Amino acid sequence: MDASNGDLTGSFDAFYKDARDRLLLQTFALTGDLAVARSAVREAFVVSWHHWRKTGRLADPESAVRPDAWRKALRRSSTRPWHRKKDLGEETRRTLDALGALPVVQRKALLLTQLAAVTMEEMAGEIGLPAEAAERELQQGAAQFATALEIPTSAIPLALNALGDATRSVTWPRVTIIRRAGAARRRAHTVIGGAAAVVALVAGGAVATDSTGVRPTLDREGTPVSSGPTPAGPAITTLPDTTLLPVDAVQQALTGRGWREGTTSDNSSGNGLVLPCQPTRYADPQGTAAWVRTYRDRSRPKTPRNVIQVAEASSTEQRAVRTYRHTRRWFATCPSPAEDASTMPRMQLVSTADLPGVGDQSTLFVLRSRGDATTYVVGVARSGLFTTVTSLSTTAPPARVNRAGVARMLATAVGRICALPAAGGCADPNPTVTPRAPYRASRTPWMLSELDLPPITPDPGPWVGTPAAALNDDRIDAGAIGCNTVHLYGKFRGKAIQANSYRTFVLSNAKLPPQVGLTQTVGNLPAKAAGGFVARFREQMAACPELDATAGTEVQELAQTGTGATALSAWHLSTALPGDRTIEYDVAVLRQGTAVSVLVYVAAPKARIENEDFVALAQRALERLGRSAPYDRG
Repeated sequence: MDASNGDLTGSFDAFYKDARDRLLLQTFALTGDLAVARSAVREAFVVSWHHWRKTGRLADPESAVRPDAWRKALRRSSTRPWHRKKDLGEETRRTLDALGALPVVQRKALLLTQLAAVTMEEMAGEIGLPAEAAERELQQGAAQFATALEIPTSAIPLALNALGDATRSVTWPRVTIIRRAGAARRRAHTVIGGAAAVVALVAGGAVATDSTGVRPTLDREGTPVSSGPTPAGPAITTLPDTTLLPVDAVQQALTGRGWREGTTSDNSSGNGLVLPCQPTRYADPQGTAAWVRTYRDRSRPKTPRNVIQVAEASSTEQRAVRTYRHTRRWFATCPSPAEDASTMPRMQLVSTADLPGVGDQSTLFVLRSRGDATTYVVGVARSGLFTTVTSLSTTAPPARVNRAGVARMLATAVGRICALPAAGGCADPNPTVTPRAPYRASRTPWMLSELDLPPITPDPGPWVGTPAAALNDDRIDAGAIGCNTVHLYGKFRGKAIQANSYRTFVLSNAKLPPQVGLTQTVGNLPAKAAGGFVARFREQMAACPELDATAGTEVQELAQTGTGATALSAWHLSTALPGDRTIEYDVAVLRQGTAVSVLVYVAAPKARIENEDFVALAQRALERLGRSAPYDRG
């Protein structure tokens, strides 16, 4: 035997010893007939050696041997379905009965994901269904199987692996006998042109024949599969609905006794857009399971409150991390929906917070609808392969919403999920809500986005912002219009203002004067000059009412914080114009390190930003300004 044949023999022998018990357990679970399962697996190995030059090159040779064994076993067991040994234990019989009650497709999907530990994509390919249809079959099969055994779906792997008690006593023919039978089969196929061969297999005096003549399937040869040793217990690839929040957990986290549980579904019907800012049905379109459950507080008909929990399971840790980030991005950016735009309320991002100790990753958002004054508190968390969202909608203003209650509710949701074998971190039952800067929301993350702008009553329509552009001239709206203030253009105290740019936001659908809108300018100066710019702007605003008494400009200071590297000041101004007219506008100057920004909002009688909202907007601009590049001294 040359070196090449020796390598083939060694790799096959190792594969046979490693995979035979695993394949036997899977095939026995599929058919419930141990004798048929052993015969089918043995003959599939014979066929595998026949084609080992091809099969051995696969990343996972089991992906070729298993379908062959399953076809043979199902064909033979159909003549005496669920025939069993007399000495099987009661639990084994119950498990086989529960499996036998499933349609073959659901049975295969369940065994592939729970015993073979294949990915969802591989499972769908092996049972011959599109991914979504395969996922539905798996979820239905898992639910029916768990119900029949009266166990949670998280215990399915334990129940299936317990079938190994019935297969451990099986003895196998020596690998040399398998190879000899495979070689005989190869010779027979060569001689008779590929006709079905009858081969002798000597194993304790028994004779077996490959009556099917079926070649192993190699259509999965190019499918990438995970490498490494087979885990002792397969990971959960379905998410049981029993891990969703019960209504009493919602009632404990949020005040009120009128909470009632609504519907629970896999979110496969309708447009699937159940959360604020949700643009697509699933955050992980290739996930292994998804659930949506609703709750409603019926004790407050005049101030309705609703809760929605969404949970998704991903096939790998890497996909789960992407799913969490994708879900978080929904609420950090509020993208346009992919389907029915009428279902998406126009939103303002009020605040963002971290929840240390809740799962592996977690974030809490407060959002406000500009259209109907609904406030949403949304928590997003990941634990291992699972991502969950809890969303409270309420008519309470953002300053009064129960952020701590939603954080506790999210922690409870993570606590229920983290009991699953494929989960990760659990949760502190009383997490601390820790404010943080908002996540990136636009192509210019150091500037405001439409999501940051507050609502105006009555609602004049959506805010629309122009792309950020370089400030190439000294714009009149780049400073306090009724006062003489410095602008972020050209130079200040002999230092060039770098990277100066501006954005303008207007209410595009409103019938308002053309001057109404918000302009933000930004620029960079050396640290000392940046501090001097803010100080000079403040001095000019303080002197504005006395500068020209005939102009009749009134200045109301709204906020002033900081004199160092972080500073913010905001004012509301009104200037009398000829013809008994008055123009009102809001102005803010802010600094973060070497970055400086000026906000100017020109108002109209029916388009005023409330003072507290403008101060909050200036604070948001300050948070985003921290992403600006530092001043370049080179």
